[in-house]
Amino acid sequence: MHRYSGNAGAGTLSCAKQFRAMAFAQLTWRESLRDIEASLSANATKLYAMGFRSPVKRSTLADANELRDWRIWSNLATLLIRRARKLYASESLELDNTVYALDSSTVDLCLRG
Repeated sequence: MHRYSGNAGAGTLSCAKQFRAMAFAQLTWRESLRDIEASLSANATKLYAMGFRSPVKRSTLADANELRDWRIWSNLATLLIRRARKLYASESLELDNTVYALDSSTVDLCLRG
């Protein structure tokens, strides 16, 4: 994060908060930024425990997703894969030739007015 100045000009949405919001979205099958915003708002009483001190707006999340350097998330994925390899080193898992797929699907947007 520091290597790529991930929090420079971030305002209220740090890299950590962006990660938590996107992890929440992935784990709860959210389909759009509007859906993420609505779901987080619906769980407003739990936001503080999730590390959010203010509501997460879709425009802020969109800006963070567009402007943050993708290498932050690539480095995080690499780190997590390394940790998983260490954790499961004694298991009979084939991690040497495993293909890793990260969800990079796009959300279709309707541009009709």
